[in-house]
Amino acid sequence: MTGRIFAFSGKGGSGKTTLASLVLLELVRLKHRPVLAVDADPNATLAMALGVRVDGTVADLRDRMGEAADKVSEIPKDRLMGQWLAEILVEGAGFDLLTMGRPEGPKCYCYVNGLLRRYLKELRPNYAAIVVDCEAGMEYLSRLTVDDVDALVLVAEATRVGLTSAGRIAKLADSLPVSVRKRLLAVNKFGGPDSREGSMDITGAPDVDASVRIPYDDDLYRRSVMGEPVDAAAGPRARSAIEELTRLCLSPLSNEARPTGPKE
Repeated sequence: MTGRIFAFSGKGGSGKTTLASLVLLELVRLKHRPVLAVDADPNATLAMALGVRVDGTVADLRDRMGEAADKVSEIPKDRLMGQWLAEILVEGAGFDLLTMGRPEGPKCYCYVNGLLRRYLKELRPNYAAIVVDCEAGMEYLSRLTVDDVDALVLVAEATRVGLTSAGRIAKLADSLPVSVRKRLLAVNKFGGPDSREGSMDITGAPDVDASVRIPYDDDLYRRSVMGEPVDAAAGPRARSAIEELTRLCLSPLSNEARPTGPKE
């Protein structure tokens, strides 16, 4: 078992955290588990969406490692980091959650970041899938976690601004040393109360391998407003679209990985 990585990216308010949570639950329902959820958004809300409690983040461990680096210890630093990471790995029903926390800080954490990348590489074979909730863009993902993505899900609201933002994220991914095998566009909240999809200008929409429209769902909106977690009964109107998005993530690749890194 080698965990396939599904990364969800989009601008704030697009609903990427909700979609990442729903796809994760669908993977668990399909018995494509265990799943590792990685909250790589500094504004961490994936735990809330999944209904679990987080008591520590990777950013917290950086401070502890910085202090440990100045002390003499019989325990190797990489082993110490592995123990601490295991402590903050939250167990859910069919999934584990690792929360990255805020990357900013007064110290340089290059050494710790390298240990973290190695730790996640070691963890990957233990999971059937890894779902990453990114911040807007791909820098955080490439800097701290993985260097290859099986499916990049670009989440965009059904507006020209939303699609343009998704297109910019796709172009940013091209400039980073991250291998993206497949790109999917999830047009979220389609058919909402104030939507104008019939005349929507798709200028700026990213070039993707497949796309799916996620209908606006009153239940998902209510849960988001109230801060309630999603579960198997969440989003009945969006259910079939979530199943389709999950199928697209899992489907065999139809082409080779896209070129990565800056264009020469």
